[in-house]
Amino acid sequence: MITFELEGEKQLIRKFRGIRMAGRNWLPTMKLIGRDLTGVFSGAVFSTEGREIGEPWKKRQKPQPWPLLNKTGALKGGFKYNAKQLSVDIFNIKDYFVYHQSNKPRSTKLPRRIMMKLDNKRKANVMRRFQETMRKKMWLT
Repeated sequence: MITFELEGEKQLIRKFRGIRMAGRNWLPTMKLIGRDLTGVFSGAVFSTEGREIGEPWKKRQKPQPWPLLNKTGALKGGFKYNAKQLSVDIFNIKDYFVYHQSNKPRSTKLPRRIMMKLDNKRKANVMRRFQETMRKKMWLT
């Protein structure tokens, strides 16, 4: 699960200091961020086999006719988000997701195939969403 909170980002807090905005409702922004990130994790990450987030997946030992981690589509379609006022949780509802994402030592031949990562491109997109919201709210006050 990837979790980030508005209050935990020092750079963002510095930008917010001194700015007074009416109606500090961040829920719509958190929903947009959740939608954006789940879209990347279930879309571009799968179509590029991890290269989109800088984590290319290890190739299969035996070729198969279906794309990596996508025989049934359940893992790809399992990305969800829960947006709150000041945070958004992004997760995958499939129990076996954690075994692919985990960085713990492996006792089996199951390779690590990262599907969720906040790389610099994603961080910039998150910041852009906050900046858009701030611009809109500043104009409305």
